[in-house]
Amino acid sequence: MLVDGARYMTLENRLDAAGAAIHVEWLLAATELDEISRGGPALVEFVGDSAEATQLLDWLIERDQKSPLVSWLWSERSFETLSNHLKSHLFTRLPDGRRALFRYYNPIVRRGLEAVLDSEQRMALMLPLDRWQIWQPLVLAYQTYYRVGQEARHA
Repeated sequence: MLVDGARYMTLENRLDAAGAAIHVEWLLAATELDEISRGGPALVEFVGDSAEATQLLDWLIERDQKSPLVSWLWSERSFETLSNHLKSHLFTRLPDGRRALFRYYNPIVRRGLEAVLDSEQRMALMLPLDRWQIWQPLVLAYQTYYRVGQEARHA
């Protein structure tokens, strides 16, 4: 899963409390935004079945359904492959040449991307993923995006 740290300022504490039950990588670490990396996206993988993992998962679901902060990702690819891919899309160039943070990992931004990305851009973002889901508070359901040949739909 991909969690937007800017949507919950003490997310780092929640993730730390899960300990060895999860593998976490803050995607803005070692970039020019390293100082604020904990306010950016965290790629999280559950690696153990424990009370801490269950507690974190339950909290993420509950919190996400109040105010979306999680992108639920499904992939056969390794954590490292997903991390590298997602990092490669963190920054974009503006028409004037400046670099800008591309907040695709924010569920609100992700929802809007379907209207502005062309099929090639959409495919590039989804490349290693089978599905990408975000909570839709107004319809009380998850919006599901698929990698290839399938339209977005509510789950």
